[in-house]
Amino acid sequence: MDIQLLPYRLKSARRKKRLVKKDRDKQLLALDKERHRISKDPNYKTVVPLDEPYQKGWKRMFVLKPKVQQSDKAEFYQGILNVINQVQYHYDASFKKPKRKGNRHKYYFNELPKLWPIDSYDWYHNKHKLSEKQRACFARVDFWSEYRYRWDYCYEFTMPELFEIAVQPHMINTIIVGDALLEQRLAWIEDRIDTNCQQYRLYKLKDGSCWNGWKGVAEKLKYVNPLKNKAKWDWAGE
Repeated sequence: MDIQLLPYRLKSARRKKRLVKKDRDKQLLALDKERHRISKDPNYKTVVPLDEPYQKGWKRMFVLKPKVQQSDKAEFYQGILNVINQVQYHYDASFKKPKRKGNRHKYYFNELPKLWPIDSYDWYHNKHKLSEKQRACFARVDFWSEYRYRWDYCYEFTMPELFEIAVQPHMINTIIVGDALLEQRLAWIEDRIDTNCQQYRLYKLKDGSCWNGWKGVAEKLKYVNPLKNKAKWDWAGE
């Protein structure tokens, strides 16, 4: 009796697991692509101007001094100030916050705003699109970075005496109107990725390596070769 071969090949257990993993990766990439498309959709968030602006608290920030505002370089320094200015918001013009100590309430002032330095990466790529004359107004400052645990540098503005701190009313002129269906879909995608801890898998699929700080992926212990990248005459010392 002739045995007819089946027109398909039976899948092994290993191949079934591989296909399931491959299909899950495709779904993950599709969700990430859809998330990017929704975030770039013009209907996702629309800025609508208000007919009647209203005040929402106060803001404290740096402004140009009157003499600088009346000079010919007012627009020049205002462009720099828009990049390095720190804006603080508060419900009270005095910028006091209550601090409870025992059964009494005490008030203390917030720290005054400061001029932000420009990071070395942003400076190298000119992220803020400053002109050469504007970049000449900054000086390099070296400091020890606790985050990167190494010496780093930034660029600070050399003429802070041109600015002064002022308190102004915080006016709301526009509102953001979003699409409810797109917001719901985007929240579901982000929750699915974050809840299942698929961020690192997504990094590996897109960039080719799993993000792990600045060092990349650590090699598994069973694959570590002590003779790797060593000359033959160094083997005897191992």
